[in-house]
Amino acid sequence: MHLKSFLMVLTAALGTVAGGTMVNSFTNSTATKAGTTFILTVNPSSQTLAQGASAQSAVSIISVNGFTGTVALSLFFPAARLPAVVNPSNVTVPSNGTAKATLTITTSTMTAIGNYTIVVLGITTHGKTSYASSLLTVQIVSNQDFAIISSPLNILNLAGTTNTTNIVLSSVNGYSGTVALSVTVPFGYITVTGGQNPVTLSPGGTAASKLQIITTSSTLLGTYNITITGTSSSHVHTTTISLTVVDPNPPTIEALTLNSYKFNSNTNVTLSIQNTGTTSVTLQSYAVRDLSGDAWSLTNWAGPTISPASIVPANILIGASCNNCIYTGIVGLFTQFTLGQTYIITVTTARNNQFSFTMTY
Repeated sequence: MHLKSFLMVLTAALGTVAGGTMVNSFTNSTATKAGTTFILTVNPSSQTLAQGASAQSAVSIISVNGFTGTVALSLFFPAARLPAVVNPSNVTVPSNGTAKATLTITTSTMTAIGNYTIVVLGITTHGKTSYASSLLTVQIVSNQDFAIISSPLNILNLAGTTNTTNIVLSSVNGYSGTVALSVTVPFGYITVTGGQNPVTLSPGGTAASKLQIITTSSTLLGTYNITITGTSSSHVHTTTISLTVVDPNPPTIEALTLNSYKFNSNTNVTLSIQNTGTTSVTLQSYAVRDLSGDAWSLTNWAGPTISPASIVPANILIGASCNNCIYTGIVGLFTQFTLGQTYIITVTTARNNQFSFTMTY
C-alpha cells in the first residue's frame, strides 16, 4: 500500500476514536465505486478486565456485494498500548460470507489501571485498496478483591430452634477496606440476625461475622437458600447457605427389610435385617412357617436391637436346634428345612409390630 493510502486508513481509524463513535466500516472511494467491499465488527466491543486477567473478542469480516479476497488484520493504539494480538492476522473472506478472527488481550498484575482503546483494522489490496475498522474499548481495574464464604454452608435446623454460621471474608491480592453485608432470606418464618457489619479487612487478612439463623414452629419443613452478599465499591460477591428445616419431633416409625439370608444348616438360618424406620427396633419373638401352615415359634426370644439405617444379623432356630420353640401343625411333617421349599419367617418387635420375610432353602 502506498504511504498516502496508509495514512488515510490510519487517520480514518483514529478519527473514529477521537470522535467517540464506533465505525464498523470505512471504505475508500475506489472500492465504493467498484461496489464490492467488506465490513468489520468486534464482539464484544467493550471489555473490563482485572489486572492479570485475559479476555477475547470475536472479529468478523463480512463480505458486502460479493466481495471476496484476503484481508490483513492489524491493531492500532491511539494512546497507551495493551498486550493484544489478533489471530489469524490474514483471513480469506468468501463471497457474501464471513471470515473470523480472535482478538486476545492478556494483562499482567503490573498493567496500569485505566481505560484503553484498540482499533482493529482490516485492509485488502485485491486489485484495489479496501479497508474497514472497528473499535474495542478496554477498562483495566485493580485485581485486589475479597472472597466470602459461609462456614458451615449446609445447616440442619430443628424447626423452632437457632443455628449459627460464620461469614468469613478474606483479602485477595492485598485488598483492604470495608465490606458491607446484606442478607436475602426466603419467606417462611426464617430470621437472620447478629453479626458484625460492615466488616473491615486488612491486606492479606481475614475477618468473620457470626450470624444467627432462627426458625419458629410455623416454619414450613424443607430446604431453603439464604444468600449473603458482600459489597465493597464495585466488588460484589455472594455465598449461599443451604438451610434444611426438619420436624423436631418426628413420628416413630418401625420398618424392617430383609437385606439377605443364609441357611447355616437344615435347622438354622441367619437373617440380615435392615432398619429402614426412624427408631430403634428390638425383636422379641419369631415364627417360622412352611407353606402348609406348620410352624415353629419362639415367644421369649432375646432378639437383637437394630438402630435406624443399620443392618444386624438375627439367628433363627427350629426343630432340634431350638429347645424352647413351640411346634404347631401336623406332627412330624415339618421337622427341618427341606431343599427347594419356601418358608415365611415373621418377627415381632417390642412394640408388637410384625414383619414377615420369605425365603427358599
